[in-house]
Amino acid sequence: MTQPKRPMPKIELIPLHGAIVAQQPMTLDLLVRITPPTVALDVDRVPLNLSLAIDRSGSMQGDKMHYARQAACFAVENLLPCDRISVVLFDDRIETLVPSTLATDKNSLLTQLRQVQARGSTALHAGWVEAGVQVSQYLNPSQLNRVIVLSDGLANVGETRLDAIATDVHGLAQHGVSTTTLGIGDDYSEDLLAAMARSGDGNFFHIESADQLPSIFETELSGLAATLGQRVSLGVAPQSGVTVMDVLNDFEQTTTQRYKLPNLMVGSPIQVVVRLQVPALNQRLGQVDLMQVRLAWDEPDQASRQVLRADLGLPLVSPQQFSDFPANESVQEQVALLMAARARREAVTYLDRGDYAAAGQSLASVQNQMEAMPPSAALAEELSVLADLTATYQSGDVASARKKTVSQSFNLSRSGQSQPRRSMKPQ
Repeated sequence: MTQPKRPMPKIELIPLHGAIVAQQPMTLDLLVRITPPTVALDVDRVPLNLSLAIDRSGSMQGDKMHYARQAACFAVENLLPCDRISVVLFDDRIETLVPSTLATDKNSLLTQLRQVQARGSTALHAGWVEAGVQVSQYLNPSQLNRVIVLSDGLANVGETRLDAIATDVHGLAQHGVSTTTLGIGDDYSEDLLAAMARSGDGNFFHIESADQLPSIFETELSGLAATLGQRVSLGVAPQSGVTVMDVLNDFEQTTTQRYKLPNLMVGSPIQVVVRLQVPALNQRLGQVDLMQVRLAWDEPDQASRQVLRADLGLPLVSPQQFSDFPANESVQEQVALLMAARARREAVTYLDRGDYAAAGQSLASVQNQMEAMPPSAALAEELSVLADLTATYQSGDVASARKKTVSQSFNLSRSGQSQPRRSMKPQ
C-alpha cells in the first residue's frame, strides 16, 4: 500500500527588485529558495543501503589508512539493524571484504575493518564498480542507496579516463545508486572525484588532514538519514518575452534542459539564482507574469515522481516609481556567494595555465566586492574562507590550493557554503 505523503517543500521566488520598469529592458536576478519540509528524524528513518569503497594502495600507508579504518568503523557503528553495508577494498586488485549484509553483527564487521592494510596501486574505477554491484544487488527504491569512495590518489589501473568514469557513475545514479567521494591529502585527482560526485548525485569532500574523516563520515551519514528527495530537478519557463541569461549556480542540465539540484535534505535549503533578461514592455502598467518554475523529485516511499510549481509575477512601474523598490539584500548576498564560486573556478583555470598571479587576483577581486557589501554572517564566513585560501596560494602550495578551490566551488554552488554543511542528526 502506498505510504502517506510527507509535507511538501516550500518554494520562494525572491526577485532582486519587487517590480520591473516599463519601456526599457532590464536584468533581474531571481533567488529561488527551496526549503525542504521540517519532519522528525527518528529510528524509523528510511533504511540505508551503503557500500564503502576504500583505497588501500601503498600511499595510504600509515595515518591515512588508520583514519580510513576509523572512519569506516564509525560508519558501521552508526548504522541501524535495518541498514545494509558492504566494504570493497581496491589497489591493483579488488577485494570485497564484506559482501552486502544487514548491519546486525557489528562486532564481526568492525573486526574485519580493523585488519585492513595498505598495498599496491589504485584501480579506483574497478573498486567503485564492485561497490556499485554490491549496492545494486539489494537495490530498493524505498531505501537510500549510495557508494562512498575514499581515495588519496589517482586512478592509474584499469579505466582512468575522467569522462568515461563520470559517465558510468551517472548511469548508476539514473538507476538509483548515488556516489559520494572523499579525497584525502594532496595527491588525488580533485577533477575526477568532483566529477564523480556531480554525476553521481552525491557529495565531494576534500580532506586536508586524516583526522577529519570521522566527522565527514558523520556529516554524510546524518545527511543521508535526513534525505527527503533524490534526483531533484528544476525547470524554468520564462514568460512575456523574458529570457534566462544565466543560472549562477552552474548546475548541470538534464536531457530535458532542467537543472540538476542537490538532494532535498531536512534543514538544508537549496538556493538557486536565475538571471533574467526582461525586454522593454510597453503594455499598460500592472502585473506581468515573468516565469514559472517546476520542482520535481523522487521520494523513497512514493512510487510516482513528485512535482511542485510556483509562478513569479511583478508589477510594471514607471522609471520614477522604480526607486520605491530597493535591492533585496538576501538576493545580493546569494549572488555574491555564487560569484565567489565562479571566481574559484576561474582561479583553477589560471592555475592550470601556470598563471598564479592571475589566480590570486581573481580571488582578491571577489573579496573586495564582498567587503563593500552590507555585512552578514554568511559573507563574514565566506571572507574568512577566502582569506585562508589566499594564504594557501601565497604559500606556494599549489596542489593544496587547487584542491581547496575545487571543493569550495563545488559546495558553494550547491549549498551556499564553502565548507560542507553539517546535516541534522537523527534524534
